[in-house]
Amino acid sequence: MLKRHPKKTIALATLTVAALYFFWPGFSIEKPIPKYAEIMVEQFGDQNTATFNVVGVEAHLETTDFASAEHLQVKLSSYLEVARENNLLQPDTLVLFPGHIGTGLLAANQKSRVYGANSISAALTPIISYNLVSFAKNYAIFDAPNKRVAAIVRARSQNAATAPNSVFSALAQKYKVTIVAGSGLLMTPGIYPEGLSYGHGPIFHTSFVFAPDGKPLADAVRQIEPTAGETEITEPSLAEFLPVFTSGDTNYGVTIGADARREDVTNQLQAEKVELLLSPQFHRRGDLVEYPFGPNPRFKWGMAVSLKGNGWGLSAQGRAAIIVNGEPISVQNDDMIGRVYNLWVSPHG
Repeated sequence: MLKRHPKKTIALATLTVAALYFFWPGFSIEKPIPKYAEIMVEQFGDQNTATFNVVGVEAHLETTDFASAEHLQVKLSSYLEVARENNLLQPDTLVLFPGHIGTGLLAANQKSRVYGANSISAALTPIISYNLVSFAKNYAIFDAPNKRVAAIVRARSQNAATAPNSVFSALAQKYKVTIVAGSGLLMTPGIYPEGLSYGHGPIFHTSFVFAPDGKPLADAVRQIEPTAGETEITEPSLAEFLPVFTSGDTNYGVTIGADARREDVTNQLQAEKVELLLSPQFHRRGDLVEYPFGPNPRFKWGMAVSLKGNGWGLSAQGRAAIIVNGEPISVQNDDMIGRVYNLWVSPHG
């Protein structure tokens, strides 16, 4: 009769438990159900003199809102429905979503263990196990100060390109508006005939703009000044590569974070006769909380919005900043209520 060695049995059990911990992804996430939570609307500017408007969405999101492109689309639709009910969605309306929505979608199409994690590190473990081969390859090939997170971003870049393209293309077509699609981390972002795509190069913090027909416009907006944490993953771009967009006869620019305050950025955009500046995310450093465009903005019109919510050990209170005919306005709320901000733009008034 064969006898098991107690130490070997314990070791085998330990390895089994460890393997289950590392590889078990959790349970499937239920299909999204539209939830119409309280959403407040605030308006700025003069509708009587305006030629178009900007709708900023300060969305309150939960980790399960990133479970799939469909989940996020359902949640963001609730905000656009409120804007439509208030007659704020017109053919020339620009809709601005907050930053890092695309980053959240790096976690799309996973299991419950990811969305129930109490920290980013805990959420990364099942994501790595689910994408182990691609993660290992990118970890070995590419270098970065934070190789672990950078390898995950690279391993999930296909999803990071297709999911936001699906969400914001569909929303732009459904509501017939132009959408600034927040921001996210993507490897060598670009726009191709079939939509957003990526290459096998540096990672950038990126934003895209979608036209009412659902197609992305111009080129990717790449961040010039990443945050301290982002520099461990991303590469900085240059102000000269920022695209300029047009609404009617008004030029507008899109910047991410502290880029809105940089002199090289503002000089570049002013040389392109930009009058409206939109920022899907801004840093919380000093007076940047109140003035992401600077205390004396160089543009007549502008809007910045950020996320609200709790998840993965993080808490985002949501902040908005608006420039109305050259005057900066800070909007800070201590609650967790989602908001829709509307700015009536009168560039020639």
